[in-house]
Amino acid sequence: MPMSIPKEDLYAASPVKIRSELLTVHEQVRESLSRSGTWWTGAQRRAIALEARAARDCALCAERKAALSPFAIDGRHAGPGELAGDVVDVIHRIVTDPGRLARSWFDRVMAAGSLTAEQYVELVSVAVHLNALDLFGCAIGAPPLPLDDAQPGSPSGERPATARVEGAWVAQIPIGADGGDDWTATYGDRVYVPQIARALSLVPAEVDRLSRTAESHYMSIDHVGDPEYAEPGRALDRPQMELIAARVSAVNECFY
Repeated sequence: MPMSIPKEDLYAASPVKIRSELLTVHEQVRESLSRSGTWWTGAQRRAIALEARAARDCALCAERKAALSPFAIDGRHAGPGELAGDVVDVIHRIVTDPGRLARSWFDRVMAAGSLTAEQYVELVSVAVHLNALDLFGCAIGAPPLPLDDAQPGSPSGERPATARVEGAWVAQIPIGADGGDDWTATYGDRVYVPQIARALSLVPAEVDRLSRTAESHYMSIDHVGDPEYAEPGRALDRPQMELIAARVSAVNECFY
């Protein structure tokens, strides 16, 4: 696969005109899925992304989604199968049935030993970003974006020294002064960010990627608390954006 795609060609098959800002971010995300991250190699990140893509057409996932309990049905997932079975199962559940995942499930995943908490956080980010790109393309009538071949390189293994568990399933950078240099490096001079912006902070590189993606599709976290704020140049005003966001969240059974 090519190392880069001209951003104007990303969704050439779609009749919809896409903002340049979105095209830039989508190409950055697409390329990142085949490059080494903090805890996974480029080959592993690419495998996670392809497994997330396969999950939407997985018969086992569909059967589980329709079942009273998602843990009552065993089987083999449809997909590339390049990763350990436990890891594949985590990816498929996150993509297809996240609303029924619980702390007890996460604890079992950690106890199984196939994933560390740091790897789990990065895996969530890769799966979520791939899913976002694919569903965006589907909405505008474009095929899924191709992924580059896996790029060489080793994961950085950088973990925030201040990260600790304080209410979430995984450790996070503490707010403000308690987070010290980790907080400043990740969130700048902000004195507070909402929990949803802290969810990936065990892997700061993924916070940065999510922030750029969210700003291009929605708005900066600095403006979320202002109900009258409208991002310049957007076709939708703030109430319209929130109506769509609320509906999508409800359909997807978003716990947050």
